[in-house]
Amino acid sequence: SGRLTCRARCGLVWTFLVRWLMTVLTIGAVYLGMPLTTVWPLQDAIWGKLITYLGRACFVMGSGPWLFATLEAIIQAPRRGRQGVIQVFFVFLVASPFGFASFFCFNFLLQV
Repeated sequence: SGRLTCRARCGLVWTFLVRWLMTVLTIGAVYLGMPLTTVWPLQDAIWGKLITYLGRACFVMGSGPWLFATLEAIIQAPRRGRQGVIQVFFVFLVASPFGFASFFCFNFLLQV
């Protein structure tokens, strides 16, 4: 019939928009931002106020999904038993910025 539920629409938005936005944010922060800020620290005198503010904002935005995914796994852990505890650990690792970037690179290399 061509009708989509709200859950299906949210899934499509996540798949086609949010996931790619988070990938660009992660790649930029991990592979560009981190090496640059190890050479030149993220300070107003070096980068200016706008870039310093945007760097901190990107860190907070990138930490949000990591925090919420880990909290959701912790909340669901008692219902799942031993598997839930193991899942909390893996969600913490995989949802982290490094885990997200690693899975992105791994999946990208599988497509090449």
